[in-house]
Amino acid sequence: MKKIFFLLAGILLAVLMIVAYILVDDNQEITNQDSANPYEVASDVQLPMNAFLDNIPEEYAALKEPLAGAFGMREKAISQELGNQNVQIGFRKITYRYPSTDVKGNPITLSSAAFWLGYFADGVWSNLSPENICLMEHYTITSDAETPSNAFALEMFMTGNTLTIMPDYIGYGATKELPHPYLNHDVCAINSIDALTAGYALFSDSVASGMSQDWKLYLAGASQGAANAIAVHKHMDTNPELAAKWNFTSSNCSSGPYSPVVTIDKYLTDGKVTYPVVFPLVMKTMFDSYPEIMNGFTEDMAYSQNYLAFKAEIDSMIAGKEHNTAAINQVFMEKVRKTVDANLADNEIYLVDILSPEMLNKESALCKALYLCLEKNDLTKGWTPVHPMKLHYSPLDAVVPQENSLAIQEAFGSDVVKLEQSSTPADHATTCSLWMVDLFSKGF
Repeated sequence: MKKIFFLLAGILLAVLMIVAYILVDDNQEITNQDSANPYEVASDVQLPMNAFLDNIPEEYAALKEPLAGAFGMREKAISQELGNQNVQIGFRKITYRYPSTDVKGNPITLSSAAFWLGYFADGVWSNLSPENICLMEHYTITSDAETPSNAFALEMFMTGNTLTIMPDYIGYGATKELPHPYLNHDVCAINSIDALTAGYALFSDSVASGMSQDWKLYLAGASQGAANAIAVHKHMDTNPELAAKWNFTSSNCSSGPYSPVVTIDKYLTDGKVTYPVVFPLVMKTMFDSYPEIMNGFTEDMAYSQNYLAFKAEIDSMIAGKEHNTAAINQVFMEKVRKTVDANLADNEIYLVDILSPEMLNKESALCKALYLCLEKNDLTKGWTPVHPMKLHYSPLDAVVPQENSLAIQEAFGSDVVKLEQSSTPADHATTCSLWMVDLFSKGF
């Protein structure tokens, strides 16, 4: 994986050398809140880019050198234009709270982050005028420390000179105490559009010069974020006036569960998974979001007696929002996994160790009810895309099977859906990482 990143480093630097920059000497305070787009600022920081680069997670360490070189090119261009050698490229990140609706349609206050580039000249901050807007949807997390408002998500730095909006989602940030509606695509889409609206209002109040002329909106995300981005895409294309208002152009996503039906069906067919935390996340959402369908069933009915012995521990880890997905998956591997044979890899677990016989039987009433819930969030049905989407995927992805991307193109055709297979077929995490590098080097 590291070799792949270093091979692409030269491409990243070459691209940044030809990027045009619009400089603004603009340090306007946030003093005016548009009552039509209310928001509340939680934090506002301006930091040199090195503050981020020095804290890149170990698993992405290979990205540090190309990123440093790329942002160094930006810094050099700004320095030359200003005729000032004491320039540091940086970023401004504002976290904010905004109104939206929950899974029941009731009012709720959520949190999000807005991010754009700027620079310090002789220690004084100035904003760059973003060329476009990117609504970037984050991947699956289970730790609140990983939320965009609490962390510096790597995706933030892959979008070039943009106003990047990254919602926390329900269940994180301002609503940490609530369950996250995992794969409830409609709710996540509405929450994200509300974050976009409030984030743009916040930006407009923060930077007097505003956006560059002819800006456009792009949607992006990897893994769960990819599905959320396409859910927003659906909302835009089924509401043309909204798409026009936001100058919506296209989506660029990687490895998303666009069809929860296809995803769970593939898991049940294979009989084993590498990412078992998905089951409690999905089950909790479907019982919470669709009680009229799941009425008569309990969550415990979906699980094996073997899993029920550890369910309270796993539920506590999910509810506490202090453990990441790797830690929760490790509990599955160390405690829940009982059936082991020569056909099982070290990072796999058989579904018989997790799910009840009724849940494993597609003809059972419980399994059919679950599928009805999943079908409500199937992004391959119920609409016709107008704007193009580019979907990156890998045939070796066991977490989000390639069948998701193939199903989108089969449903809507190759004219609007461009599939892009990973240059190096790899696992889920590596595929998403390669997509981020590709997004950074080639743009939307």
